[in-house]
Amino acid sequence: MSDIMNIVADRDRRQRNGATRGRDLYWGFTIAIFSNLVTLFIISQGGDLPSLAISVMVLATFIFVMINSFDCMDDLKANADDMDAEEAASNFGAKFLKAPWGMFKTVVTILFGATALTQLDAIWGIF
Repeated sequence: MSDIMNIVADRDRRQRNGATRGRDLYWGFTIAIFSNLVTLFIISQGGDLPSLAISVMVLATFIFVMINSFDCMDDLKANADDMDAEEAASNFGAKFLKAPWGMFKTVVTILFGATALTQLDAIWGIF
């Protein structure tokens, strides 16, 4: 690691970037959850559903949350990788470096993927 990203201003910049990308991650999840709740409500109403339109929305929500969350997590990991030895030795730095990013991505994929699949099943009866 070079000293290029390790001056005080760079530490502050990493802190701001981490906070911003963390906020982006939470907003992406929030949008996806509300979108899924709306589509679940529409599906639960039954009747003559606009099946194709709802299916496109379900898939678009899933794609959005995957792109958003993976991008945010990759940025957070890159932010952790840019820490100098002093930051990495702190309690927060050590925890940040050991964060299980693959597990987080797997959980997000399973949760939102299962939600999308069950909604599509409710519409089309594919399972």
